[in-house]
Parts: sequence; structure tokens; C-alpha cells
Amino acid sequence: MPTPQPFGLLAQLCRAVAAAAPDRALDAALVQLAELGIVPAGSREERPWLELERGGKNLSLVLRGPLPAEELREPIADLLSLVLSRESEHEQACRVRERMEMLSAASFEGILIHIDNVLIDANQRLAEMLGYEHAEMIGKKMLPLCVAPEDQERVLERVKNRIEGEYVITGVRKDGSRFRAELHGKQGRLGTRPVRVAAVRDVTERERTNTLLRESETRLRDLLEAAFDATVLSRDGVIVDVGGRFNEIFGYAREQTIGQPLANFVAPAARPIVAQMIAEQRAGAYEAAALSVTGEIIPVEIVGVMSTFDGEPVRVAALRDLREQRRREDERRKLEQQVERSQRLESLGVLAGGIAHDFNNLLVGVLGNAELLLERLRDPLDRQAAQGIKSASERAASLTAQMLAYAGQRDLGRREPTDLSLLFRELGALLAATLSKKAELRLSIESGSVVLGDRATLTQVLMNLLTNASDALGDATGVIEVRTRRVTEPDSSFRHALGNVVHPGDWVLITVRDTGEGMDEATVARIFEPFFSTKAKGHGLGLAACLGIVSAHGGAIRVETKPGEGSTFSLLLPASEASSTTARERLTRSAEQPCRVLVVDDEPFVRTHLRRALMRHGYSVSEASDGASGLTLLQSAEVDVLVLDMTMPDMDGAEVVRRIRARGSTVPIVLASGYLEPTVERGLDRSLVQGFLLKPFGIADLIDAIERARRAR
Repeated sequence: MPTPQPFGLLAQLCRAVAAAAPDRALDAALVQLAELGIVPAGSREERPWLELERGGKNLSLVLRGPLPAEELREPIADLLSLVLSRESEHEQACRVRERMEMLSAASFEGILIHIDNVLIDANQRLAEMLGYEHAEMIGKKMLPLCVAPEDQERVLERVKNRIEGEYVITGVRKDGSRFRAELHGKQGRLGTRPVRVAAVRDVTERERTNTLLRESETRLRDLLEAAFDATVLSRDGVIVDVGGRFNEIFGYAREQTIGQPLANFVAPAARPIVAQMIAEQRAGAYEAAALSVTGEIIPVEIVGVMSTFDGEPVRVAALRDLREQRRREDERRKLEQQVERSQRLESLGVLAGGIAHDFNNLLVGVLGNAELLLERLRDPLDRQAAQGIKSASERAASLTAQMLAYAGQRDLGRREPTDLSLLFRELGALLAATLSKKAELRLSIESGSVVLGDRATLTQVLMNLLTNASDALGDATGVIEVRTRRVTEPDSSFRHALGNVVHPGDWVLITVRDTGEGMDEATVARIFEPFFSTKAKGHGLGLAACLGIVSAHGGAIRVETKPGEGSTFSLLLPASEASSTTARERLTRSAEQPCRVLVVDDEPFVRTHLRRALMRHGYSVSEASDGASGLTLLQSAEVDVLVLDMTMPDMDGAEVVRRIRARGSTVPIVLASGYLEPTVERGLDRSLVQGFLLKPFGIADLIDAIERARRAR
């Protein structure tokens, strides 16, 4: 075989290298060189014909055939150096590609590259995320492929304006299902072409977790705000945040508190306990006091716990404003005191009423017999003695009347419109003689101040209040002011008044104010108790009677006073639209008119006195000792008027009245009692009787009631 020419040999060698793949070019070159006897060295002892080193690769060749032309050594060396470099670069490129593919496959994020919204490349993770094969995505429009319609415009806007950064959209998979995706877009270049690279992360679970966290935080915040009024976060005694109704309660804006020492907002008296709780990092509830922006001391309940804020430890204090709670506690305490006082007064009232009942029955006989003696006696000394008995009896009757009024068990009789302006005008002379000469009486009576009630007992109430006001002035010069006005919405302070519970309606408000010495709380707590008096000679029934009378009228009474600042008594009484009536003249009976009277009373001496007094004035009298006997006599005898005791052991007067009317009898009935049970009074229709006598009563009162009953028939 002829030896190839040098240049032909080089041409063959170049064609072999060019035709082979980069990783096979060296093998192709060595095959061609072996035909010339140039082969890789088998051992180090052989002398190399050619040695090369390129890209970390070494090549040692030996000559085992005929010696080729020397001018081929250098071209062969250059060609083989190029082959070694090409193979080294190819191996390096393969390693880089393997690493990139490994990193891409291991990435949690999908990666895509697009130009003008056309996808030119993507990693396998994106294909798995969207449910496509890799080849299905390449060359497709990116937005319709994987972005929800409602977010496409926003994504396109960011791409057009080359806005980089992270944002969250709704992604769409191949099957149409949706997921929350976080995109991180960035501008790049591929050669000379600008491209958009985006990393896509499925954040559905993260978003769901964040939503649950936000909902949980909202629930906790709502619960905290429902349970407490405000929150304060502090670190090392310095406020880092506030929440809730802090501004509304304390008046500070949030900006005024952050960075300020916590102690600036705590009342001085409470600073030690607050500082101790913070220093010891104690969790739990305790009470303290805070300062508002106006300097008001606000009682608060604090629940403190340790927590974190922005990753740093803080103390969280939840605050509850205790002002309303304290107000309710104070109101409850006052109500409890009022109930306790009412129960005590009720017990005393029962006792007073029972005493008054028996005492009045006795006074009927004493007063009546004194009047009979006065009619018979002619000797001045004897008449003076009888008059003394009568006067003492009347004073005793007045005292028992006050006891009954205090007990709230005095019958008011017929309630009539009473004009207070006329009443004060009638009391003018009496007030001038009763009140202190150093007292200036100022009257401000509003037109239309007409109350519905009993004129006599209302006069007693006003006289008691004015007399007490005068006594409160002592020897000093002062003012007693009386005001009246119509009201429909009673002041809230009447919630703590004594007497009846008042509601919006038609009322007359009477205030009696003096500039006297006033009273302390201990005195005010007892002034309406019977037999309690601040006066040396007082019997302690004046204000107790006022309370009973006002209660019987359906009204209420309260007092405002402080030592050295005088006192103000306020009364609410039911108003009347009718005009005031004047006292009716007492009827007198002509001696020629015959009248048959049946007296029913369980007390023998009362029956005896009434029989003797009425017979002396020309009346025919029959007696019965109880209700049953009275009903029997009423059926068998002619009776013009029935005088009936209200309180009897077997059958009370109300029941007797009902039975009489049930029989169809129209006989006039006059009820008499020294003590009237309110329950009995409420159970009796007043239209069934024609008169009422409060024991003790005089002969003139008895005759007047009988004659009125006859005329009312």
C-alpha cells in the first residue's frame, strides 16, 4: 500500500474529526493516526513522538511505523489539541446541563421563560404543577394557558411595564381546577433577545393557612374586644401598641401612647402594683387605676400575660373599664339598703298600725265621754277638767294619726283635686306664726300645680317640711324656697327615692329647699324612721308621716343634703287636670228627723258610747257585737243607717258590706276604723259605702257622717 501524501493524510484526518460527535472525535483521529503507526503510548519507558495537554486531558503518542514526514508533527499536534479542547468543552457542557436539569427537577417552583407572552421554555416542575406534558406547553400563549381570566389583565400589565417582584394570582391547571400561585417575575436576556423569566410557586396551602390564621386572629380579637375594653402591649415598661377602645375610654390617640412610659398612664396610687406585676412577669387578673387625658382616675381590671409582638417578647394587658360596674354595684348597694330600710319600716309600720288600732278604739270612748260631760257639766272647773280630757284625747288622736300615716295605712278618704297655690295662700297666716322670724319664705308655684289627693294630709306634709326647714336654720338668717312644677319625665334620681316606683306620667314636683345646716349620711339614712328625731323635743313621727302620706298618694319622696349646704326635699305627687275643690260645709241634722241607726262593733265600750251619744241627739240605736249578728239584725229590723266597724275578728267590715249589697239592700253604710288594712281597702269598692269615719272621732263627726250617708242614698 503506498504511503499517503502528507497533505492528503491531513485532509483525511480533518474529515474524520469533523464527521464525528464531539465525544467521538478523538477516537476517530486516533484510528486515522494508527494507520501511520502513530498510537497511544503503552508504557512510560517508550519515547513519545508527540505529547499534548488540553482542558485537563493528557495525550502521549509513540511512533511504531515508518517515520512520517517531520513537517506533519506540528499540524497533527494542532489538530489533536483542537479535538481535546472540543471534547473537554463538550464534557463540561454536559456536566452543566446535568446540574441544571437536576436543580430544575429538584426545584419546588415552576420556572418558565416567555417572549411576548409566548412560552419558549419551562421546567418539569411547572409541567407537573399545571398537569401538562412539557412539549404541550412550549410555543403556547402563557396567559390563557395557566392564568385565571380575572387575573390576566393584571399579569399582562406587569409584563408590559416590566415590573419585577412577587405577587399572587389564581392559576388554572389543564383540567380546569384552580390554585393560588405566587409569581416572581424578572426581566432577562437570551442572547440578544429580551425575555421574561417567572418562578411559579403553588401557595394554595399557604393561603388557606393564612386565611385560617386571619380568621382565628379575627375571632380572638373579637373575643378580646367583647371581653375587654382595651389592650396595651408594652416592652420593658414602654408602650409599643394599644388597641380596642383605648382612645374612646382614655382620650389618648394611638400616636400619643406608643413609645411612652406605661407609668405615665397609671394613677399614682396604682403604680406600685402595676410595676410589681410587670417586673415579676406575673400572669393573672388584678385591679388598678388608669389616668385619662383629662386627669380622671378610671378604675380598671387588668389581665396581664406574656406574649410576642414582631418576634419580640411583650407584655399584653387587657383592660376592662370598671366605672359602669362600680356604678351598678353602688346602685345595687343603695337598692339593698332601700329594701332593708323598707322592710324595717314595714315591720315598724305593722307594730304602729296595731297600736293605733287599739289605741283609737280606746280614744273613741275617752273623747266621746269627754264631749258628753262638756254638754252636761255647768260648773266651770268641771268643764275645764272635761275640756282637758278632750284636748288630751285629740292630741293623742293626732299622734296615732301620724303613726298610721307613717305606716302607710291611713285611709285618704275621697281624693279630690287640690290646687297648691290656693293651699299655700290659706296656710299664709299659719306659716307666718310657725316659721322662724329670720327665715325668708320664697314661693314659686307654677300655674296648674293641682294634685289629686286628700287636702288635710297634704297640708300636714307641707307643714312638716316647712317646719323642719325653719328648724334647720336655727338662729341664723336663711331662706326657705318652695317650688312646684308639672313634669312628665321624673328625674333619674327618683330611682332611689322612697315611696312608690315612679314612671313617666303626669306629676307635680314639689321641692322644699333650705339654707340651713344640712345633714350627714348617717342622719339621712334614718330621718324617715319613726321615733327618730334630731330635735331635743321631737317625737320623730313628722317625716315618717310624710313618707306614709306621700306613699298613700302613690308618690315618692327623696332628699338631697350635705353638712353646711342645706337640704332639699323633693316630692312627686299625681297631678290632676280638674280644678281645685273647696271644703264642703258640714251638714247638720234637724232634731225632728227620726233616724234608726244600727251600730256593729266588736268593742263593747265603743258600742256603749255611740249608743249613748246618738240617743242623746234623738237617734234610735240598735247594737251588734260582730258581723254575723249585724247581718241578722239588718234583716229583722228597720234600719236607716248602718255604722260598721271595719276591723272585726270574725268577719271584717268589707265582707259585711259585700254580703249586704249582694242581698240587694240599699241601706246607707258608714265605715269606721282606727286601723285600715291596705289589702282590705283595695278589696272594697268605695261606691258600696256612703261614708267613712277614722277613729277616734267626735260626736259632731259621727252625726255629720250619718246625715251625709242618708242624703247620699
